[in-house]
Amino acid sequence: MERKTLDLSQFLKKIFGLFVLPPAEVCDCLALEFLTNLSNEEVVEQFCSYLLENYIDADSSFPPPVWSE
Repeated sequence: MERKTLDLSQFLKKIFGLFVLPPAEVCDCLALEFLTNLSNEEVVEQFCSYLLENYIDADSSFPPPVWSE
């Protein structure tokens, strides 16, 4: 498997694991663990922006207290 595919696979596994974190830790985990090691691919950046706007930010439609834990 290509390195790029492996990196993306690991990234997605971590993203889908966010729902098991306590709501207060989701934003920090995303910022510290995922966004600092983010690939430079535009599609990954767009995906992270979508997650932040719709599921992570406190004023999003579905903030972490709604879906995590």
